[in-house]
Amino acid sequence: MGNWVERREFIPVAQPPAEIPEGIAAHYYIRWPGDFKEITPDNVEQIMKNLRDGEWLDIYVYHEADEEGDYLDLETDGTLYDLSYGENMGQIWWSTYDPDHLNPDLLDPNEEAGFEHSDGQSIIYKETTTTDKEAVMTAIEYFIRTGKLWDGIPWMKRWEEQVEE
Repeated sequence: MGNWVERREFIPVAQPPAEIPEGIAAHYYIRWPGDFKEITPDNVEQIMKNLRDGEWLDIYVYHEADEEGDYLDLETDGTLYDLSYGENMGQIWWSTYDPDHLNPDLLDPNEEAGFEHSDGQSIIYKETTTTDKEAVMTAIEYFIRTGKLWDGIPWMKRWEEQVEE
């Protein structure tokens, strides 16, 4: 038997980043606490306006209305933005990050961001936040339209794997 070790991979911004296409690939969203609502071509602009204007400080975006499978999650206090993506039922976790927040001379990686997660229990760490609101909003809209992560924002991929001793 071995030990479980957390692994990280940093994916930089692509040059040039992908453009946002038309269409809808992620069909549902939920805001905590609340019920699933459908994302349609008619309401996607209003969803993005609510997020950009700061009327909504959280959103989960899903392909299916069952809280299963992959999802994109935004948590913000209006200044710091924590955008994350859970893949394979949370076995692989993607988060936005700011390279300055990963510098141990500037920030303790266990420092909390200072605002609560909408689920009331998860902890948001400053290392997984960014202040780049426009990139976060573009990444959310890109996910809604393609069901994929936008390559115009840096991502930190984390997972655990068992290693032999």
